[in-house]
Amino acid sequence: MKHSKRFPVDRRRHLWGIRGVVLVLILDVGAVSGEQTGSTTATAVPTAPVSTVRVGPRVEAVVSMRDKPVISAAAVPAHKQNYEFTLKDGEWLDTGVVLGAGETANFTATGSFTLSDARETGPDGLARGWKDLLRQFPLNQAPVGALIGRVSDMGASVPFSIGANGNVTMPTSGTLYLRANVSSDLTASGSFTVKVKFAPAVKAASAVSTAPVTPVSSLVSAATFADVPRRVTDQAAVGGNEGDMVNFAMVGTQDQVVAAFKAAGWVTVDKSVQDAIVSGLMATLNKEAYTAMPMSTLYLFGRPQDMSYARADPLMVAAERHHLRVWKTDKVIGGRPVWVGSSTHDIGFEKDQRNGKVTHKIDPEIDKERDYLLQSFDAAGVFSSAAYVSPDNPMLEARTATGGSFHSDGRIVVMDLR
Repeated sequence: MKHSKRFPVDRRRHLWGIRGVVLVLILDVGAVSGEQTGSTTATAVPTAPVSTVRVGPRVEAVVSMRDKPVISAAAVPAHKQNYEFTLKDGEWLDTGVVLGAGETANFTATGSFTLSDARETGPDGLARGWKDLLRQFPLNQAPVGALIGRVSDMGASVPFSIGANGNVTMPTSGTLYLRANVSSDLTASGSFTVKVKFAPAVKAASAVSTAPVTPVSSLVSAATFADVPRRVTDQAAVGGNEGDMVNFAMVGTQDQVVAAFKAAGWVTVDKSVQDAIVSGLMATLNKEAYTAMPMSTLYLFGRPQDMSYARADPLMVAAERHHLRVWKTDKVIGGRPVWVGSSTHDIGFEKDQRNGKVTHKIDPEIDKERDYLLQSFDAAGVFSSAAYVSPDNPMLEARTATGGSFHSDGRIVVMDLR
């Protein structure tokens, strides 16, 4: 077989690799717009129960994991200032050390792992190769095989990078877990030795007092959402098909909203197929997995969403992902705007009743996604308080614009952002 003299063979393969990724990207985007056939179903990620305290007729204050007492503290070793752990495989290591939100730890790690594809990695990890674009890593932004950690065992918690030497301030309370950033198909042999040193606890000055912050549960009520539509629609004009329900709200500036989603591991979604192709190509050139697949435009208050966010695994982004839309309201609480939104969990594909094309199927237990969002924000420590509000005429059961069904307890979760 003859090859063009214009490019060496390796260069040609490299270019075809890029084109292949972009082609896959275009096909995946077609699934969003209803142009793909076939069916895929995925399993929803379970969420932990949310503890609440009733403070009013229709308001329940959420007990943050940062405020919960450590029930199992007596069953784990006393919190020392220094620890040493050994990671011997690619799974999460439960260190048994229960930490408090705001604690600072210094990590130093040595050792190496040999991966099943013969690459050897240390705690700082390796730059991603082309095949790694098709792999599912615990932390998409971290190098292959790098030391990473997380606090709490909730599925909504966001792992953080550590590397060979790193300082981390714990975003929330819970148990410390450590692992190497490897995918399920990259078995690892070897070990990391990880030393952890915690900063001494800072004694609070007795002479200093701070005014208590009013919890959001005291600032909201059913009346807060009296003029907020219960559901979004697929058209700006009156008469559009009703779709997903409004199930969350935030109090904060736009900068606080953007920072909160970023800290909690949510990514901004591309607005169009053209944006997706460009972003996917740039991610490919940078050897990063692409997770910002665009979503459809929906309407609330007669206008499209102001922001769109998602959390997904690179391989499953076309079929399964957590995603939401956000609208700014004209309401203000404590001098800051109120934002509302609709969050759902795509778990596969189904036929769109409007046109017979293929569209995403959402998890009918829609409250799980509302609570997943709450817990992801809680794990990242981005709200000062939260509450559930039961509005008038709560949405309990309905069908989406595409024909899928869902059910809910009707509550809206409200988070006061830091």
